[in-house]
Amino acid sequence: MGLTANILENENFFADSWKYIRQRLRGHRIEAAPIFIVGCGHSGTSVLLRLLGAHSKIYAVPYESKVFRYPELKQRLTMKIWNRNAVARGKHRWVEKTPIHVRMIDRVWAIYPDARVLFIVRDGRDVAVSLRKRFDSFELGLRRWIDDNRQGLNWSHDPRFMRVRYEDLVKHYDETMPRICEFIGEPFEEGLIAYHDNPAYDLSREVRSPESEWRKDHAEYRTWQMNQKLFDGSGKWIKEMTETEKAAFKADREAMQMLIDFGYVTDSTW
Repeated sequence: MGLTANILENENFFADSWKYIRQRLRGHRIEAAPIFIVGCGHSGTSVLLRLLGAHSKIYAVPYESKVFRYPELKQRLTMKIWNRNAVARGKHRWVEKTPIHVRMIDRVWAIYPDARVLFIVRDGRDVAVSLRKRFDSFELGLRRWIDDNRQGLNWSHDPRFMRVRYEDLVKHYDETMPRICEFIGEPFEEGLIAYHDNPAYDLSREVRSPESEWRKDHAEYRTWQMNQKLFDGSGKWIKEMTETEKAAFKADREAMQMLIDFGYVTDSTW
């Protein structure tokens, strides 16, 4: 679905315009730079968006916009709509999640120099087996994990950029989420973890558990998954990765080095 179609389907232009006017009269404004969530797909970007979208000060854009693939004029017009929507809901900033924007971070800061970028990473073994269900190819999933994370690592030393491990978020939420809030300049709120109380329909119009996670059911499964309580989805590769896939992963020197650098293993003896 293109950007314009997403806007038309997800933005309530007339209703939100009246809400926007009322909130402006009450003094509400955009007061903080936006937040962008990036990383390789299937690394936990949707979970982080849902958590931040539950914050009293943050409006979560309800679709992957891929906005930085479009001409600059369309980018700016789209972000004005997000500004309006945030104010209409009494929020003072917004957060947008498109994983592939990890390859376009320079474009983020060209428009919003003060924007905060959250780069979420996950164990490449889990990502590769998860993407296999989407692409029907383990090798393609592994390559995607390597390429996207390599792009993100180019910005590691920028103070506007924070790397977050999916496993830390789900295993050590009480430590990790406050650090994320501190980085973006917002107070931590206890209610963030109850994000699932408000359904999200990012990839499918229904929230129900599908028959499988594979290609034809993938969008429905992902929508169901992002509406569940925060849970630890790590370590699935242990049961799902074949011996051939393990050998392929270990044979890729860049993949192994990245797995070591991210702190998931110390060598290839797993």
